[in-house]
Amino acid sequence: MEKNYAIMFADVAGSTRIYESMGNEIAEKLIGNCVQGMIDITNRNNGHVIKTIGDEVMSSFPTADDATNAAIEIQKKTEIPDMETGTKLEVRIGMHFGTAIMKDGDLFGDAVNTAARMGGIAKAGQIITTEHLVSELDEQNKSAARLFDTAKVKGKEEELKIFQIDWEEEGNVTKFASTAEINKVTNAKGTILLRFAGEERLYTDSDFKSPVVIGRDASCNIALSANFASRIHVNLEYRRGKFVLVDHSTNGTYVKLDGQDEIFLRREELPLRGNGVFNLGEVISEATPGQVAFTILQQP
Repeated sequence: MEKNYAIMFADVAGSTRIYESMGNEIAEKLIGNCVQGMIDITNRNNGHVIKTIGDEVMSSFPTADDATNAAIEIQKKTEIPDMETGTKLEVRIGMHFGTAIMKDGDLFGDAVNTAARMGGIAKAGQIITTEHLVSELDEQNKSAARLFDTAKVKGKEEELKIFQIDWEEEGNVTKFASTAEINKVTNAKGTILLRFAGEERLYTDSDFKSPVVIGRDASCNIALSANFASRIHVNLEYRRGKFVLVDHSTNGTYVKLDGQDEIFLRREELPLRGNGVFNLGEVISEATPGQVAFTILQQP
């Protein structure tokens, strides 16, 4: 019989390196303690450990909030270095909420496969999940979720929207504060994330009734105090399912898409795709005040 579960995969990141650097005996003890800690935290949060596979724990929970609370507690616990060795392990966690079948003490179904894929996407110290789980969260946990990426899933026509749960007390990421904002992103046709001057802003297609204006002038939607920026330097527009950068400046705009050479625009436009960076008026370097990084999270 199918039933709804919040499914979590949590595993110790870099365990091979730990064995190589610390030796089998110490590494086995450290990783074993970490795995036991994950099991204890799962049990405390109404969870059920399905199985352990080496340094990985697969668990199920009755609610998305139980799973999220457990995931956050696991990450906070592994932030504390081991008392004997001073070593701090890192855990990567993937979660999903959906229907699965319990048989002979194990879970089977598409929801299990999706949760495992989220675990594969997660990096050390991350909690990665799906819009399905986020939509089930209470307001407090939902406010810690942000759209992270989209991905094609085998056997599904629509792209899967992937979220990250920000578990750190002082994060440097923008959080969604309400259910309305989560729903806005979930229902969007196109979404782009901009990072600049220590800030993040996320725009969906519904925000582009007029262009997003970027430049030196305080009246711009994004005002950057860059030496070579024009008062009105570029517009970011959404046209026919594409995000388009339109230069209006004197000094031009330098754009670099991942895996490609730098492109120079002056009174020209360029459709953006994937990930990249653009810089107002000067060549792209590691740190300039006119630099904007972008990630297109979903596009038709």
